[in-house]
Amino acid sequence: MLTMATCTAIGQPQDSLKSLIQLSARYGAGLPMADLKDRFAEHFTLGGSVAFLSKNNFYLGANYDLLFGNQVREDVLSNLRTIEGGIIGSDMQFASIFLRERGHQFSIDAGHLVQLRKNSRHRSGFLLVAGLGYLVHKIRIVDDFDSVVQLQHAYLKGYDRLSSGWTLNQKISYMYLSEDKLINFYISISVAEAFTRDRRQFNYNQTGVKINRFDVLTGIQLGWIIPIYLTPEIRYY
Repeated sequence: MLTMATCTAIGQPQDSLKSLIQLSARYGAGLPMADLKDRFAEHFTLGGSVAFLSKNNFYLGANYDLLFGNQVREDVLSNLRTIEGGIIGSDMQFASIFLRERGHQFSIDAGHLVQLRKNSRHRSGFLLVAGLGYLVHKIRIVDDFDSVVQLQHAYLKGYDRLSSGWTLNQKISYMYLSEDKLINFYISISVAEAFTRDRRQFNYNQTGVKINRFDVLTGIQLGWIIPIYLTPEIRYY
C-alpha cells in the first residue's frame, strides 16, 4: 500500500507600516469666537491638504481652507442707509445689497498619529497636530445691479473690513486608512487663535479703526484621503 500525503500551509498576508503622501479634500463648518464673533456668525469651510505620514506615524502637512458664509453681524453700510434701512441706488430705487463672509486660511502642521490597533489590517487612530498659519478675512459686498456708486471699484476698500494676521493652530482628528486603500477618511475638530490687524487705514462709517484684533476660529471637518505609498508593499506568506 502506497500512501501519499500532501500538506500545504498558507499563511495570511501581513503588511508592514509604510510611509505615504496624503492628498485630501475636506468640507466643514466653523464657529467664530472672540473679536471675530462680533463680525460674523457661523460659516462653512472648503479646503485641502498635502501631508507626509511616516512609517513611525510622524505627520507633517500643509493646508488651505476657504471660509465663506452669509451671516454678517457688523453693518458696514450704516452711513448709506435711509431711515427705512434701505440704500438708494443711482436709479433712485432701493438697491439689492447683500453682505457675505469671505476668508482664506493657510497653515503648516506637525504632529503624531496615535495608532489604536497596531496589529490591525487597517491603520487608524487619533492624529494630534499643532502648527502655524495665516488668516485673511473680509466682508464681501454684493450689489446685484451695480447701482450704488459708493460701492464700486476702490470705494469698496472703505467698507470691506479686510483683516489678516498669524495664527496658532491645534487639531485632533480620527483618521482611518484601509488595507485595500479604498476607504480613507478623517474627522477633525480644530481651533485657531489669530492675531490679526485691520489692513484698511480708514472705514467710511467709523470715526476710528480698531487696529489689533484677536480672532478665534473653531470648526469641525470631514475629509477624504488619497494615499500615495512611498515604499513597496511587503507581504509574507
